[in-house]
Amino acid sequence: SQIAGEKTVMIIDPTLAFRFIDTYKDFLGTLLNKQEKRHKNPLQYLANGRDRYMADRTTLDHYRTKHPQADMEMLDAIAALRVEYWIDLKDTRSYSVWLNEKGEAAYAVLGLTERLRDVTQGHTGVAMVAGLMPLQGRWVTDALFQDFVLLGPNYMRDYGDIYRELRAKRRFSQGPAKA
Repeated sequence: SQIAGEKTVMIIDPTLAFRFIDTYKDFLGTLLNKQEKRHKNPLQYLANGRDRYMADRTTLDHYRTKHPQADMEMLDAIAALRVEYWIDLKDTRSYSVWLNEKGEAAYAVLGLTERLRDVTQGHTGVAMVAGLMPLQGRWVTDALFQDFVLLGPNYMRDYGDIYRELRAKRRFSQGPAKA
């Protein structure tokens, strides 16, 4: 959703997003049989495929071997995927602020095709299981969200304090460190 003349923010480039989505769907789809996909919402079965991948990360190596034509840059992003419980603390004009559950680090996160607040129906202050990965110099979510919990004002205040401490300690990352 973009206003004429306004720069698209909070999401990655659409071409890159669809490259990732196509590769992710193809890969995760190979981890499930037809019966496991039948009569299920695609997001539901993709989340099941992601769970299977997280339980056995070697499945990606097998996929790379069987599909040498696959988009290796996108497969590298999948290989770096971290699925955890995240706190979606707030939005800025350019990104959403996520903290890991333990409050050890904070990240500037972009969505694939939708702003995260649109996915969460306008809410920030949400705890959820989601995937986070480096993609072309930014932190991006895989957009498979599970176990949403809206946080109350006391939790939000506490996580806000943690975020400010993390920024002061330079533990807020807008993108992965360059190699």
